[in-house]
Amino acid sequence: MKRWPNEVAQFDMPHYSTMAFEQFLASRGCFREGTKVLDIGSGLGANFGYFSGKNPGVSFLGLDYNADKVEAGKHLLAEKNILCVDLELGDWFNLPPQYVGQFDGIYNCHTLCCFKRIEPALQAIISLSPRWLAFNSLFYEGPMDVLIHIRDYNKPAITDDNPDGDFNIFSLANIRDILSSNDYVLVGDEPFYPPKDLPRPAGGSRGSYTMRTELHERTQFSGPVYLPWRFILAERRA
Repeated sequence: MKRWPNEVAQFDMPHYSTMAFEQFLASRGCFREGTKVLDIGSGLGANFGYFSGKNPGVSFLGLDYNADKVEAGKHLLAEKNILCVDLELGDWFNLPPQYVGQFDGIYNCHTLCCFKRIEPALQAIISLSPRWLAFNSLFYEGPMDVLIHIRDYNKPAITDDNPDGDFNIFSLANIRDILSSNDYVLVGDEPFYPPKDLPRPAGGSRGSYTMRTELHERTQFSGPVYLPWRFILAERRA
C-alpha cells in the first residue's frame, strides 16, 4: 500500500511508544476480559491491532474521520487476520448516541496534540461515560498550554491551518480540573522515553529523534521542538 507507508509499517513493526502504552494500560487493569474498548482517532488501526494481539479477550473498535483510511484499514486488519476488532467512520466531536455506555475504556494515541483546545476533545469522550480514558500525547506539568505549528518547507501541502503541522502541548493541571469537574480522577501519569536512541533525520527534516539532556538520556525532539510525550490514565469515580 503506497499511501500512509509509516502507518502501514506499524502493523508489522509497532512503535516503541505503542508497546509501552499497552503495557502502561494493561498493568493498571484497563483490559478486562469481555469488555469493549474504543481507539478514537485510530487511523488505519495499527495501534488497536497490536493491543488486540496482546489482549485477545477484549473487543476493540477504531474510529476515524478519514473514509479512505477506514476502508484501507479494514482491508489491512482482515489481511493480517487480526480478530475481535472493527473500524468505523466517525467524528470525534459528533459521536453516535449509541456509543454512550458501550465502552469500558477509550484511548487515543498522538491525536490530541493536533487540537487547539483540549476541553472539547475531553468532553466528547467523557460524554460516553467510559470507566477509564487514556492518552498518549504531549503534556506539561504546569498551568499553561503551548501551541506549536511547524511550517515545513519540504512539505508545502501542510499549510498553516493544517493540524498535521501542530505539536500542541497541554497542561496537566488544567486536565485534572476538567476531569475532576466531570467525576473523573487522574490515576496514572508516566513520561515516555524510547528504549533506544533514535537518529536525527537527515537535513534537519521533520521526524522524532533523541538527544541526551538534563531531562533524560533520550529526550525526544522533532526539528527544534522538544516533545514531552506522556501516558495519562483517568478513571471515573465510583
